[in-house]
Amino acid sequence: MLFGKKPEYTLFKSSRRRTSTVFIVAKFILIAFIVYELITGLFIFNVAVGSDLMVPLMQKNNKLLIFKPAYKQHIFGNAIAIPGIGQPKRGDIVVYQQNFVRNYPWYLKPVNTVIRFFTFQKKELKTNYDYSSRVSVSRIVGIPGDIIKVENNIAHIKLQESDNFVTEFELNNEKYNINTSSFPESWDSENNPFYSNSDEVKIEEGYYFIMGDNREFYFDSRSSGLVPIENITGKVVLRYWPFKGIDVF
Repeated sequence: MLFGKKPEYTLFKSSRRRTSTVFIVAKFILIAFIVYELITGLFIFNVAVGSDLMVPLMQKNNKLLIFKPAYKQHIFGNAIAIPGIGQPKRGDIVVYQQNFVRNYPWYLKPVNTVIRFFTFQKKELKTNYDYSSRVSVSRIVGIPGDIIKVENNIAHIKLQESDNFVTEFELNNEKYNINTSSFPESWDSENNPFYSNSDEVKIEEGYYFIMGDNREFYFDSRSSGLVPIENITGKVVLRYWPFKGIDVF
């Protein structure tokens, strides 16, 4: 009797290898996605400047890295607060959500998160909740305790321990250039307390006065009011694109 080798089930082995490879790739993608979400959700993420609000310092479509732990972060609908390294300071350039912007529906944000991950941040579902219109990049000018007024689109600030107003430039450690202009005649000053020449307003605890360097654009605290700390997403720390314009903030 001849005893030959056991038959090799080549087709079965090939199928098992393919299944194993698919499983390994899927596992790798899942782990990468989880790591990506942890990093961008808790530590650092990138945004593209969506307007000319920060001209001349930043141009539209500049790419920025945002450091989230710089300030206290609020997650899960502000149910949980994560302590930050410090408090927002005058002169800090921050990413924040405008007061008038509506939040994503619960189902849309995770869908867009997945789409952006697999398209390297290039695609997402275009809706009225478009993420690029939900965040702004601007500079903190006034902090809690300040008494602030605006004259010719320049902030004048009186500190708690002072009796006199000084300009925003005198209080910031860093010099910066701004574009100034006058508000249009149709500007509704009754519903917008911080118009081109405003009355004195005290900034309460937990709120910040934020303005863009390009004062020809009014989508900042002059039009939408003081910004609560929970609306501030993080601090701008680096411009990485365009490459020749790399800068640390």
